[in-house]
Amino acid sequence: MGVKNFNVLPWVWASADEIRGKIAIDMPNYMTRRMSVIEKTRKRKEGVPLGHLRIGLGLITMTLRTGILPVMIFDGPPETLKRAPNPDLIRTAHDLYLSFQRSGDRLDIDVSSNLTQSPALRMYFALEHVRDLAGAVGIPTCTAPSEAEMLAAALCRESLVRTVVSTDADALLFGSPHMTGQMLLSRGRVFRATLGDLETTLGLRLDQIRDLAVMCGCDFHNEGLRGVGPRRGAVLLKRHGNLDSVLRAHGCGPIEREQFMRAREIFDEVCRISLRGVDLTIRPPIASRIIDTLIPAIGSDQSQSVAERTVKAWREFRNVQSTLEQWV
Repeated sequence: MGVKNFNVLPWVWASADEIRGKIAIDMPNYMTRRMSVIEKTRKRKEGVPLGHLRIGLGLITMTLRTGILPVMIFDGPPETLKRAPNPDLIRTAHDLYLSFQRSGDRLDIDVSSNLTQSPALRMYFALEHVRDLAGAVGIPTCTAPSEAEMLAAALCRESLVRTVVSTDADALLFGSPHMTGQMLLSRGRVFRATLGDLETTLGLRLDQIRDLAVMCGCDFHNEGLRGVGPRRGAVLLKRHGNLDSVLRAHGCGPIEREQFMRAREIFDEVCRISLRGVDLTIRPPIASRIIDTLIPAIGSDQSQSVAERTVKAWREFRNVQSTLEQWV
């Protein structure tokens, strides 16, 4: 959900040079957006839905060819105040994926029927499949301690990546200085927002913007403060200074204030994330694994061709990196 009615993000089109290098991709957010477009624009084919492979492959080749290394970030366990995913769904999706991997049958009726009946199952299945594809290509992947956008924001804050690819305002709220909502790399353009621009737009500091998110309603406090949107909330924060003072001015009791403040504390947890051991290194691709991952979706001959193009894109990226390193 992100933040309710948070229509104040200062999105602008900018040069893709801003994100050249490593970028962190909030994979649940990215795949959800792209798969929803496929659902709306393409006719449903029989068999196991595998459009996610084309999305993942397109993302990998598009970025590598333009000198960008995607670091795929996946969700870990959710924050305690956020509704937890159904563990049975996650387990079922994993079992379906293993079954599909063993059979390699594009028309597997059991897998197909389960995935088409449950969008949640399909998303978990898709994320696991794309992660395997990324591993075959040598793309770095990470599982976050909790929210994917939280780890991604921590990486960007420490300048380990250039941007967080997501449309979830939480990326900025967790302290990422740069967020990219859309990439048109063939045109050298990105649609992005920065934390600095957001602070200027609202006239608030980061800690106050986090207060504002809780007041508006967010993943960790769905209701928010009744009748308060981002613009009115910004006015209240300028008048009262912080969330606790705003709540007291609104006559909120101790229990209600505690619920708001517990939600607010989650945004500060990003400061406690350890990045020790996080590996953002690109590795050599394994062509046979790429082919095995793609065969059920596009067949043997086409998989061979795609694997060759993917390996070529990887080599082009490495050549660019080697050239840059010689100039440093």
